[in-house]
Amino acid sequence: MVNRIGGLASGMDIDELVKKLMNAERAPLNKLLQSKQRYEWQRDAYRDVNKKLKTFDTYIADNLVLKSISSKTASSSNSNLVSVVATGKAAGTVSIEGVAQLAEAGRITSGQVSANGSTKMKELASGTIEFRAVQADGTMAKEATKIEITDDMTVNDFVKKVNESGAGVSAVFESGRFSFTSKSTGKGNLEITGDTAGMKLTKDDGASIREGKNAIFQVNGIATERSSNTFSLNGYNITLKATFNGEQATAERYNSAYEEWKNTTSVEYVQKIADALLAKNTATDEYETAKADYEAAKNAFLGTVELSNADKTAFNKIGNPQFARSLTEEEVETIANKAFENKEEFEMWLNDDSSDAELKAKLKDANINFNQFKAIGSLDYEKIQSLSAQSMYNTLGTTFLSGLTDEEKTLVKDLPTSKEGFDNQIADWKENGTEEQKALAEKLSKLSDTQKDTLRQLSYGDLDKMADLAVAQVDHNTKLAAKNTAEKEHTALIDRQTKAEADFKDAYKQQFGEDYTDDKGDPGKVTNLPGAPESPVTLTSTTNVDEMMNKIKDFVNTYNGLIKDFKDQTTQTKYRDYTPLTTEQKENMSENEIKLWEEKAKSGLLRSDALIREGLSNMRSLVYEANPDLEDSKFNTLFSIGITTSKNYNEGGTLAIDEEKLRKALEEDPDAVERLFNNPDGKKDAVIDGKTVDTRGYLRKLRDSMKDFEVSIEKKAGRATMTDNQYTIGKNLLDTEKRISTWQDKLKNIEARYWKQFTAMEQAINKANQQSGMFMQGAG
Repeated sequence: MVNRIGGLASGMDIDELVKKLMNAERAPLNKLLQSKQRYEWQRDAYRDVNKKLKTFDTYIADNLVLKSISSKTASSSNSNLVSVVATGKAAGTVSIEGVAQLAEAGRITSGQVSANGSTKMKELASGTIEFRAVQADGTMAKEATKIEITDDMTVNDFVKKVNESGAGVSAVFESGRFSFTSKSTGKGNLEITGDTAGMKLTKDDGASIREGKNAIFQVNGIATERSSNTFSLNGYNITLKATFNGEQATAERYNSAYEEWKNTTSVEYVQKIADALLAKNTATDEYETAKADYEAAKNAFLGTVELSNADKTAFNKIGNPQFARSLTEEEVETIANKAFENKEEFEMWLNDDSSDAELKAKLKDANINFNQFKAIGSLDYEKIQSLSAQSMYNTLGTTFLSGLTDEEKTLVKDLPTSKEGFDNQIADWKENGTEEQKALAEKLSKLSDTQKDTLRQLSYGDLDKMADLAVAQVDHNTKLAAKNTAEKEHTALIDRQTKAEADFKDAYKQQFGEDYTDDKGDPGKVTNLPGAPESPVTLTSTTNVDEMMNKIKDFVNTYNGLIKDFKDQTTQTKYRDYTPLTTEQKENMSENEIKLWEEKAKSGLLRSDALIREGLSNMRSLVYEANPDLEDSKFNTLFSIGITTSKNYNEGGTLAIDEEKLRKALEEDPDAVERLFNNPDGKKDAVIDGKTVDTRGYLRKLRDSMKDFEVSIEKKAGRATMTDNQYTIGKNLLDTEKRISTWQDKLKNIEARYWKQFTAMEQAINKANQQSGMFMQGAG
């Protein structure tokens, strides 16, 4: 600390002199601060680009992918019987020849109850009441929803509780009666269980019970059913509104169900079930054998020690499984017995050669720090061995390990342990090795650096055990997959037979008005089908060309707005004389002056930016790419439907539309245009005529191109959730901040030096004045 003495002796304004001197000295610091500000502005400008890309991607997803570009209008020949709405995928003509039965929801309406809304539920029921109802997909809920009857619960409370429970049941209490209705239609009874005697929910108590029903109808000559009256078929959203030609539809449904029943009870089908059961049992036995072999190999290599999540977390902190695997039991015990309070104590012990020299050398060679040391000390030897073995095994992977022959394992064991020697040996084998050595070199060259490091440090015994475990695991996984497949095939056959029997009995009852029993034998098909008094309802669709035109034009306008924005940023004028303002400069300016100045200073931050230009170029190139999946159509490029890039290069690749050409394409083949934009079956690496090609729709390729664009920007400018050391500009900021800190410390020393010099000058002048005064007094 320098004692500051003002200019009392010299008569000079020392404060002002030092301030002016320091302003000159501060110039390098100001440049660094301005550089930091530029980095921050540029980072924010890049992130704004990514924000706009994400907004545009969301627009595409919401308006052109999820909703589809294709727009169609449907019509019904009799909307009183069947109504219809077309989706963009509506195709062909659908004919509903008859509706035998509309779907209904199951319902239970209680008998008369002596209660009102404020009556306590415990007077009518007790304990827990469970509800099971048909779900939206037409199946019965697997688990019941439970409603507990509490002491203070009223009837109104209970009804509200049921309606809010998610049971899929709508409850009502009016005029002394409960009504419970499934929210979804479909075959199946609404089930209410528990102590509900007082609620009078049985027929003996006067309750009315309606069974849920599926809609039964005939479509394009096929008798079928749905759990709801509204369903989708061939891109049409169809709603059945009334029954018609019911007798014909019922008979057709019965005949269809009868045929399936006969097929699934035939000698051939029963034998197929028996064969599937045998295959399932065989696959299960083989799996159990493979499982036992796998467990034995796993225990031989990994041991049988139990590992907790805390153990795994601690091991992960070590971060060096090869080193952990190399530790002896004695070394682990030594580490566990060290109770260092902090990093300094650990480093003092590590650098003290008076004890544990061999262990300390190993720790230094592996660059083990204090936190890693503590993690090792928190685990016992067996756990470290098991966890390190598992980690190294996972790193090398079952594919590599299980593919090693005995000869290759021998060759691996003889490989040099140094990285240079290891790599040189692989290179030599590739050039001069035997066929076996060349084959192994090819496998080893495909390993990552981490895998190679792990392999180099394996002991002979570990390699053999790992390979045995990998072979056992592959066999285990193969046998498990075979077992699961066999079980699914057997289950599928049984399920088909069970469903066929249930459908047949249901159709029989509807057709003949009575239950089918085995003593009735083979009832046969209905041969004299009833006539159809009503004409079939025909559903058709037409393309809404105008709406498709509007969607495409809106996309092009939105796309062009984005391109123009980015193009403007890369051609924006750069005002080199307008540098970021320092704090001192801002003190002498008004807010408006600062705003206007910074607008100029921020201008041109992304001028001629290579990342943006490359991103725009990649997006622009997609316009002229043909889709190989549409080779059978002349509309396989955007150019072919009238969409091209602007002829004006200065517009940066904005799109232009030939509306007449686009309309003609939409009228001629709207499905091809839709697939050109959205090809749901397209693949990035499709193989056509032996060539690997990209058959995805334009929008999918555009979104992927924009994603690559975003990633390239994130590498340079990061995103809000990233730390500064994870992207280029962030690293520049960290470096600049470090240099700023260094300069700030330097300026403090420079200022202290100036004050020290001026203080010495003042002291010298003061001393000279004192001596002069003494001489004057002596002379007098």
